[in-house]
Amino acid sequence: MSAIGGVFSSTKSDKPIQDFVYHILSKLEHRGSKDEGFVFFDEEGFTANASDLTQSKFVQKLNLKDQNEVSESALLGLGHKQGTIENNFQHQPLQISNGNYSIVLDGEILNAKQIAKTLRDQGVNIETEDQTEILLTAYQFWKEKILSKLDGSFAFVIYDRVENKLFGARDPFGIRPFYYFHNDRYFAFGSELKSLINLPFVSKKVSKSAVYDYLILGQSETSSQTMFRGLSELLPGSAFSIMLPRGSMKIWSFFTLTTDSKLDRYSRNKVSTLAHRLRKSMISNINHHLSPEFKTVYNFNTSLESLAFPYLLKESIAELKSNDRPKLSEIFSGIFNDVNLEEEEENNHVFENSQKIAKELEVELIRSVCKFEDFQENIKKVCYLQDVPFTSLEVFAQFKMLEVAKANQVQIVIENTGGNQLFSNNNYHFHQYTEDLLASGQYRLFMENFMNSSASQSSKWNLLKHLSKRWIFRSTNNDLKETLIKTNQEEFEYIKVDFVDRYSKNLESNINNIPTSLNQMLLRELSGPLVKEKLRTTDRNSQFHQVEVRNPYVSDRELAESMLKASSVYKIRAGVSGNLLRKALRGVFPDHILNGKQGIPDRRDNHWLLYAKEELKEYITSDLDDFIDSKKVKRDWDQLVLMANKESNDFLWRIVNLGIWQNAYFH
Repeated sequence: MSAIGGVFSSTKSDKPIQDFVYHILSKLEHRGSKDEGFVFFDEEGFTANASDLTQSKFVQKLNLKDQNEVSESALLGLGHKQGTIENNFQHQPLQISNGNYSIVLDGEILNAKQIAKTLRDQGVNIETEDQTEILLTAYQFWKEKILSKLDGSFAFVIYDRVENKLFGARDPFGIRPFYYFHNDRYFAFGSELKSLINLPFVSKKVSKSAVYDYLILGQSETSSQTMFRGLSELLPGSAFSIMLPRGSMKIWSFFTLTTDSKLDRYSRNKVSTLAHRLRKSMISNINHHLSPEFKTVYNFNTSLESLAFPYLLKESIAELKSNDRPKLSEIFSGIFNDVNLEEEEENNHVFENSQKIAKELEVELIRSVCKFEDFQENIKKVCYLQDVPFTSLEVFAQFKMLEVAKANQVQIVIENTGGNQLFSNNNYHFHQYTEDLLASGQYRLFMENFMNSSASQSSKWNLLKHLSKRWIFRSTNNDLKETLIKTNQEEFEYIKVDFVDRYSKNLESNINNIPTSLNQMLLRELSGPLVKEKLRTTDRNSQFHQVEVRNPYVSDRELAESMLKASSVYKIRAGVSGNLLRKALRGVFPDHILNGKQGIPDRRDNHWLLYAKEELKEYITSDLDDFIDSKKVKRDWDQLVLMANKESNDFLWRIVNLGIWQNAYFH
């Protein structure tokens, strides 16, 4: 947990470069207060500077200068804030080789020790165990080829004085954030957008294209263009380089997921092999994310993947000799149940099951219940914290959960983001799979899955209606598809016609990318806005509460690649989703978990809009008239609120959130 930021100017500016760098880091105080440092470069060399937050031992050991002692001719500055979780860290920015290589890193290199061993085998003298120094030394040895060797969650920038080049990268799934501004004079970067928007050379304007994607498509940060026009996001799995002083910015992808939509014939031998590999991979993955010296809890919901790691860890411990066998509570402290958004009285069966799971694992059960009062109290704070509007009210439940974690001295929470996509474990995936079977003429397999599904008769009837609509939709041309979407989405009644027409290409692009198979759907969810937004909101909430959230399912690129390339016939079997995970962990999960209701929890937060309807209505102002008909929204306000309360429809929330965002950042 940390923050990074920096600025390069190709020419001397009116204000000293350090003022810009200090400004960026000052907006990121919530991301770390354990240590802070800066380094500034001019043609003669560099100065490493301290601040009031810098630990005194580093000031003395590294002979750091006062933050005002910076050369007036400095054109490049890097800054770093250290979070509260890490122990025995090195001060950053870190320099090696007499200052020829400098780095700022936010994140965790999970395979740092393996990289250090490989370097030693190559004859490199490296004694450190610090991940930042290992990464910088590895770059010195391999240069940009280091990208193929990194596992973990990271965002970093390296200044290579030998080649006079800036080089940076972001982890494959975007767990760690990275935003930047670039024109012919300045390059500036920071861990959050709020750190960049008030720089004097940044023009703070709204990207209407990004607003269209948010309001109409229900997707946030769909491309490198952010909601703030002129500010960009380095996309997950991407890297950049800039040759100084006037070189252009080169951006490329170093990690891209691919999939195969072919429906194989089901093979018992093949599924056994896949399940064995999956179990082996998950056991290896466990070790990367456990830090027994910190109080750690697992956050779980109704999905199997959220409980895979604690139960697999229990099984692994049981296989050890009794003398070497630790208690689970010595490795992680508890489990966190965030299923409920209301008081537990309505969900006693959920709470009882949670208690049973905690007892089986012999760990503490921590409860978090997010109520309307929590939503009402934190609405402005959370919306500002997130940088850009978000699509789901569930962000508030996580905010509350991490607040409770902090109160319970929890330092690390392990979540299952991305697991649903890796293991095809919800109703949407089941619906897409049945559609695949019909489209490919696999009628026997379709009937087998349809008849064996545990869904009620009414749900099965709804599935048939859904498949009929999908068949009609697939059979039409793109123009008619666009018409059908507009006809069936009430959003278009309230969106300005000229706004819809101007950015209709966004809708066309979305139609062209509608998945035509289960594996394509999984790929789009895992590498697209769905998972990326969840990781972004998690990052902001965790940094605010200074509780680290780890996401093992999107930290293992090999696991993701192997799961997406596996044929969907192995992922859903006889009407049961998550088939590969179930087979991989056979004998690990108790029957009450294997046979329990799985999938996405029922939404119980839409009533918040009903309770706060008068308060939220105040955010629907003429400031939104570039996008929506605010008068019509206000006229139909009660109807829209009631509709949102009865249906799991987030359109009304998106309008409200957009209004709050504009109020927070543009007034």
